[in-house]
Amino acid sequence: MSLRRLTVRGKENLPKDGAVIIGCNHTNALLDPLVILRAMNRATVFMTRSDVFRKPMLKKLFTFFKMLPIFRIRDGYTAVKQNEEIIGKCVEVLRHDYPLALFPEATHRPKHSLLSLSKGIFHIALETNKNIGHERPVYIVPMGLEYGNYYRYRSNVVATYGEPINVTEFVRQYEGEVTPARMLAMLREELSLRMSKLIAYLPDTEDYDAQWELTKLCTAQMRPLSTAERLTLNQTVIRHLEEKKEQQDTETVASVYTEALEFKKERRSCGVRTSSTGHKYPLAASIANSIVLLCTFPYYLFCMLMALPSWVLSHIIVGKIKDKAFANTARLGVNLILWPLLILIWTIVLLCTMSLVPALICIALIIPAVAFFYDYNAFAMHTLSDWKWTFNTHLHSRLAKLLKWCK
Repeated sequence: MSLRRLTVRGKENLPKDGAVIIGCNHTNALLDPLVILRAMNRATVFMTRSDVFRKPMLKKLFTFFKMLPIFRIRDGYTAVKQNEEIIGKCVEVLRHDYPLALFPEATHRPKHSLLSLSKGIFHIALETNKNIGHERPVYIVPMGLEYGNYYRYRSNVVATYGEPINVTEFVRQYEGEVTPARMLAMLREELSLRMSKLIAYLPDTEDYDAQWELTKLCTAQMRPLSTAERLTLNQTVIRHLEEKKEQQDTETVASVYTEALEFKKERRSCGVRTSSTGHKYPLAASIANSIVLLCTFPYYLFCMLMALPSWVLSHIIVGKIKDKAFANTARLGVNLILWPLLILIWTIVLLCTMSLVPALICIALIIPAVAFFYDYNAFAMHTLSDWKWTFNTHLHSRLAKLLKWCK
């Protein structure tokens, strides 16, 4: 319900002969664990930061969903000492052949970069290897999540499993040659490298915003047909732009980056999305999309009426959330609770007031109403962006200059 499409890649990289620890980037709050659950398609235990367990109701909820707390330095030295007990529980989880999933960045952040990985995942891997490594190997499997849009409800997402790190072999190779601290640092470097290859990775430097704008613009010109294809193209474009940066003098690069940021500011003020800039025939695309919107508008009005209670409640709750990364999680929660109840109410009403066949037809139209409502809104905003782009000749000329440098 919260995702329009999930694409899972690299599932062949999941080991079948040992304990599996998933190390994943963290960009979309509580939706990330749900995506991993769907991608894994089996019972998985998650670890999350301890502060979300402070409220009794949330503690019960997270415990029900098989989540374990992990304590950080900021939680205090006394709290961190509890990690010894938590690591012991993790070892037992892995001993009983359940995957364990962690977000080693230790916080969520909607960016195409990686924070320095925390040590927790490596302490767990090494302790597990110490306890069961003689029975079967212990693996850390890197995973990358790439969303079509971090903030749009019912966006697309690509979940990619990377080549696993065989911790048992790693320890066997370096034990006695390096200190435990160095071994942990080497594991951290290796996992960070492998995770970065699974997303459209950009280092979080002062040039991040300009580089990402250029990346999106260049990829849009190639008209990717899916989020998975866009991820691949973004990765290729990022490498190409990095090469261009190295070939050019600092002053030229700084000038281009400044122009990219100014273009982004004007584009956003005009309500134009980067995807609109890639249309070869923008007027034709705008007309075609508008026809689709007009043809489906009657059903949209029906869906809007059906979805109105859950949308209003979601809107009220989201308005009170400070961290907007949790907005889609709130929408999902409301729809999971309220929408089945609304379907049940409408089913009873329709069966009591209509003959069987018309009632069943109406019920079939109601079931996808919330999903269609959100998808229609997103498509309408995209079409509006296309129309604005079609007639903005000034933005066209500015884009042409940027793309000329990017070639």
